[in-house]
Amino acid sequence: MQPAEWIRFIAQFARLNRRQRQAGMALLRGNTPHDATVALLEGVAQPRLACPACRSSHLHRHGHAHGLQRYRCMPCGRTFNALTGTPLARLRHKSLWLDYADCLLASDSVRKAAL
Repeated sequence: MQPAEWIRFIAQFARLNRRQRQAGMALLRGNTPHDATVALLEGVAQPRLACPACRSSHLHRHGHAHGLQRYRCMPCGRTFNALTGTPLARLRHKSLWLDYADCLLASDSVRKAAL
């Protein structure tokens, strides 16, 4: 890439919104497996999302934590994410979850999946 092209390319970042800049930075950092996992989980949970405390579906988005969208329940005021109340709720290393799932589907041993 020529220096003039690079300057024009970098200048375009100023026109991106916050979410687009974050996605670009994550791509440059190489966090795409984490992002793919989060997008998959939130996409599956979104249609049936309800407050784990009162089961209300009257929610609004309430920021992000650990890469996941947080929600606030309007009736009870509690906050949660798409994983709250699931077996995945407190697990770490989201970027490795898809690889682990592939190992489980392939009937690999736990020791082999850890490699």
